[in-house]
Amino acid sequence: MRLFLVLLLTSSVTLAQPLTETQKLASLGKVWGFLKYYHPSVATGKYDWDAQLIRLIPAVQQTRNREQLSALYLAWLDSLGRVESCRKCKSDLLPRNQRNVDLAFLNDSIIVTKALQTQLIYLKNNRNQGDNFYVQQVKQVGNTSYENEKLYADMTLPEESYRLLALFRYWNIIHYFFPYKYAIDGNWNDVLTDLIPVFQQANTEQNYQNALYRLVARIQDSHGFITTTNKTRCMRCDLGKLWLPFELKLINNKAIITRFYNDSLAVPHPLSVGTIISHIDGETIQARIERIKPYVSASNEGAFLRDVHGLIGVGSEQEATLTVEQSGKNITMSVFRSPYRVLGKETFRSINARYPVSKWLNDSIGYINLGHLATKQVDSVMKPFLSARAITFDLRNYPKGTYWLVGHYLIDKPQPFVSFTMPNLFVPGVFQQAATINVPQPGRKQLYRGKTIVLINEDTQSHA
Repeated sequence: MRLFLVLLLTSSVTLAQPLTETQKLASLGKVWGFLKYYHPSVATGKYDWDAQLIRLIPAVQQTRNREQLSALYLAWLDSLGRVESCRKCKSDLLPRNQRNVDLAFLNDSIIVTKALQTQLIYLKNNRNQGDNFYVQQVKQVGNTSYENEKLYADMTLPEESYRLLALFRYWNIIHYFFPYKYAIDGNWNDVLTDLIPVFQQANTEQNYQNALYRLVARIQDSHGFITTTNKTRCMRCDLGKLWLPFELKLINNKAIITRFYNDSLAVPHPLSVGTIISHIDGETIQARIERIKPYVSASNEGAFLRDVHGLIGVGSEQEATLTVEQSGKNITMSVFRSPYRVLGKETFRSINARYPVSKWLNDSIGYINLGHLATKQVDSVMKPFLSARAITFDLRNYPKGTYWLVGHYLIDKPQPFVSFTMPNLFVPGVFQQAATINVPQPGRKQLYRGKTIVLINEDTQSHA
């Protein structure tokens, strides 16, 4: 009996434990997003769902424990009206389609009382089966779009509640509709708890911009980036506005000069293509990489180094101090930075862009630059190479939609080319198998029978 009383008292103390502000706000972000995509009434757009969040943030912050927090959520659910039973809400989903689904917070006993859990589980099982005002799918493609979301473009620095709105909105879009969430390192739930304090404390325009960069970086996808419609707004100006006059490639935590942007810019001897730089302004290249890393979204390490190499030398001071390796010795020298606009057109051109559309590497090996090859050029470029012993296809670039036409020269029967999945908006978080596309059998008799070589590097992504 004594042991039973001790356990009972311990359980009671646990239930009454106060919650941290981050715990409470994280729960709000999750419940708000869940209702947004699952609740039939909310999905119609009849409520100003952003305004509901803004109104609830201070109320949630004032709660002390899960009982008060759950009571607040229960009253919120009641205000949204009765949810009818759903006969067509299937639950027999294939495991491979559910690898992105994570509704564990519905059963989190630290945050959710039994009464609230019962209502949330009921809603999950009787979810919206009609259109959703907040998320649509692009016709013939299936990608999600969010055209009905409010932009708040006039808020250069949103108040704290609107900064949290930005975090919660993006977090939930990734949580339910990002197909590769399962592949992100770590737990996506941790992103919410990690960044709530960051967004709360982002009380300057630059700090808010950096908070957004940190959020996008956590999806670990090279398609993740931030743009602005305000052309006067400077992006990443916390690093500085002045650039070194040469391009760098990052290898083994060193920076290698690969080309100079503008011959008119004074560059001190002995800097040349191939020069190894170990420090910039007294800071090691590795330290500069690690300092920038939390703000860059990249699918892998190679893509990260590709995207960060241009930022490594950026600074606020016109004069940069470099430590370079020469003949086994470290030499310190100065070089002048310039505004980006002064560097010239070379800053926009990849090294691969200098190569021609096609050429013979020797009398039996052809070369085709898929970054230059246009659809109207495919036949005139491919036909001379039909007798080649090998063709080298350069994919260190972004192609121009020629894969289909080039493929007709390489196969003699239809071949599966790509298989798609698409989100199931009737079960948010689930992705289902969509079309598999074949490269169709060519309508010509001439086929290339030799060997094919494909050049790829960190620039090979997306359409490539």
